[in-house]
Amino acid sequence: MIKKYQNKEWLHNKYWDEELSQEQIGRLCETTRDTIRYWIKKFNISQRSLNESVHLARVNHCKLSLKATEWINGELLGDGSLTTTSKEDNLPSENLSALFRYSSKHKEYINYISSTLKSFGIKQSGRIIKQYNRKQENYCYKYNSHSYKELMFIYRKWYPKGKKVIPKDLELNSLTLRQHYIGDGSLIHQNKNKRIILCTCGFSIFNVNRLVKQLNNLGFKAMRQPSLNTIHISTYSVKNFLNYIGECPVNCYQYKWAY
Repeated sequence: MIKKYQNKEWLHNKYWDEELSQEQIGRLCETTRDTIRYWIKKFNISQRSLNESVHLARVNHCKLSLKATEWINGELLGDGSLTTTSKEDNLPSENLSALFRYSSKHKEYINYISSTLKSFGIKQSGRIIKQYNRKQENYCYKYNSHSYKELMFIYRKWYPKGKKVIPKDLELNSLTLRQHYIGDGSLIHQNKNKRIILCTCGFSIFNVNRLVKQLNNLGFKAMRQPSLNTIHISTYSVKNFLNYIGECPVNCYQYKWAY
């Protein structure tokens, strides 16, 4: 009778997709680690390095809801960032984890970041760091989350070659736009007129145009400002835009809703 571990596809799935160790697979099949290692070698299944095995044994896991992903996407459109632990551990990124980082001059917003991510199952790593920013001549607060395997799926979309880009499948909605507006949006008062600017200068013209198209499809009159590669939402759509994204969740950014 053929044992489960004698099936290459089954063994590969347990070892790489489910990330079980050779010893764990052995216990599952009521056999030894050496037997599992023999069949892994026989099937020419690549083996994890010691560092990878140690990392995967310690990696955190969370269940990312659709709401959590939309919220994180909005932060990544702005000043939020993801970084992979492979950079620090000198390991390949495809099987590791990523962590979320954010810095702000508002401690209230950093606390909001921490509590919101915690509600998504993503815990804060260490303390919030207070640091003086010489360039802006003020203090800023820095947040780091723990590393999570599931954040790596989002990292791959936003940093396919190590540089942040807007994912092709990103769909704008009220939550994603609210977080983007908080982090990188401005309400401009010009005489009696008001308009909204979304800072997108770090992204390619092609990607910014895709965002503009989505905004227009949502019913807002938007255009790309060529000189700065930013998005402008006209006076005609300001009130509708603010109503669409909903109320501001923190006091420190209420001024952006002062229509």
